[in-house]
Amino acid sequence: MSATYCYMCDAAATSVEHVPPRCLFPEQKDLPSGVDLRKQLITVPSCDVHNSSKSKDDEYLLYALSMNIPNNTTASDHFSSKILRAIQRSPSVIKKFTEKQIPVKVEDTQTGEIHETLALQVDRQRLENALMMIGRALYFHHFNTRWKGSVSAYPNFLLALTEPNARELNEPVETMATLAEEFFLDQPRYGENQDVFSYQVSAGQSPAETIMLLRFYEGSRVTLIFKNGG
Repeated sequence: MSATYCYMCDAAATSVEHVPPRCLFPEQKDLPSGVDLRKQLITVPSCDVHNSSKSKDDEYLLYALSMNIPNNTTASDHFSSKILRAIQRSPSVIKKFTEKQIPVKVEDTQTGEIHETLALQVDRQRLENALMMIGRALYFHHFNTRWKGSVSAYPNFLLALTEPNARELNEPVETMATLAEEFFLDQPRYGENQDVFSYQVSAGQSPAETIMLLRFYEGSRVTLIFKNGG
């Protein structure tokens, strides 16, 4: 498909969309001298509907990703600088996360360290929709054509913490995460600013045509499965 058309639809492209959203990448003023985490960001052609109209969803995605405990220091530094400034200017989005907060203790399965934190309620559908749009944009970028099938997003970092059957609910999520890590173990990683974002891709065979593993701030990982028809 010609690059003059939107990555999501048949409308003419009027702008470019950053993939993932530019707000996830720290600004230079918040970084040590000489460090640039916004160099060579991935962009795709987009119409107005599929770009500027989703800015609130981009902000929601930023908050959901940046508050994940296993993230690297780039995420925590980003949160303590730009994200805190954004919260002070417009606290409405963060309030949606903290309306139903529950204190919990979480064990790091790799180090055994116990973290005292908060379990927050996430609008899973909104988050998954944002991730699926990122997947379609990455597909366009990587293969230079629009994906017309379905995309399913599996955020490997979203775990049940307070439900009585949390272990049972988390088992398929943890299984998916383990399988994805093993599947992509020796695959190349794409992205110029991998402290913030990188992705891996494998073109499979029907019914799963393509699989991607996305890494945000290293600790927030998402499996995307692309299927024909639907």
